[in-house]
Amino acid sequence: MKVIKRDGKLQEFDLIKIKTSIHRASCDAMQPLNESDIENVAKSIEKGLKNYQKENIHSDIIQKFVLRELEKQGFKVVAEYYNQGKVNNKKESR
Repeated sequence: MKVIKRDGKLQEFDLIKIKTSIHRASCDAMQPLNESDIENVAKSIEKGLKNYQKENIHSDIIQKFVLRELEKQGFKVVAEYYNQGKVNNKKESR
């Protein structure tokens, strides 16, 4: 599966990037998730994306999957920080 980045470039999907983003958001939220929690969230996201059945998927769609899964698994504050980080990254890249 390929990811369509905000600048339009295609990049290979990398679950490690999602795990890293979740870890950073949890640290920023001062609610660090353990490795097992991050792994569970990431695997659920990966499964959902595979079920989405698209060869190329836009990074904004992936962000929505991450937010939904964090909230679903009870990490609402981490989801808020994850979302804030993505919003700030969009502003910085303009």
